[in-house]
Amino acid sequence: MSTEAAGEPQSKSHVGTLDRAWDCFDAYLFDIDGTLIHCTDAIHYFAFCEALEKLSGRPLNLDGVTAHGNTDVGILRDALTQAGIPECDWRGHLREACRGMADFVEQRAGQLCANLLPQVRETLEHLRARGAVLGVATGNLERIGRLKLQHAGLLEFFQFAGWSDEYEYRADVFRNAVAQARAVTKPNASLCVVGDTPADIRAAHDNELPVIAVSTGIYSFEQLQQERPERCIHSFAELLADCSPSA
Repeated sequence: MSTEAAGEPQSKSHVGTLDRAWDCFDAYLFDIDGTLIHCTDAIHYFAFCEALEKLSGRPLNLDGVTAHGNTDVGILRDALTQAGIPECDWRGHLREACRGMADFVEQRAGQLCANLLPQVRETLEHLRARGAVLGVATGNLERIGRLKLQHAGLLEFFQFAGWSDEYEYRADVFRNAVAQARAVTKPNASLCVVGDTPADIRAAHDNELPVIAVSTGIYSFEQLQQERPERCIHSFAELLADCSPSA
């Protein structure tokens, strides 16, 4: 399976080195799936299948489509393109399909199984204690992403978020999140991205941001290193073992 979403812009070359201690940035943009949580249910997947059937008029699934590191809107686009459905037949109905996906997940919210990944809460608590502003930059639609964070007990940590409702490409989601981060901090705030896919690294670099890549998703440490993140870790335990002295 390809490691990048179809049509995703190529990122510029980037040298991997953080310019400060990992916990000394003003604000952080966290991916959700594979970075903060791991969902063991298939509700989000079946929401895609239902939306795709409504958009195409026949049963479709996500076989062969890159989902990890993509956006929800991009996943719908890629699945329909792969199935040979003319863009003119579905493009105008994407917003309605996204609303339907969110409705589908909300109606089954009690079945969500969003499991917190190791040391995530401790990492967020550490950064918040140091005065950092925490936000989300994710391919999830807002209503779906919020439900996942709520079920994992993490929603209260985040002060802003970039969602995919208005964006097909991850770099654009991140650009929106950056604007929000600087609106709640300061225009020259230092920002750092934390994610688990090559697409997170590329989107961060497209926005000229450093990134900490964590191999808690489907991509290995070695695969992430190939994208030259500023720091690559196996889990958040490595960060917690390397905390800066309290101010």
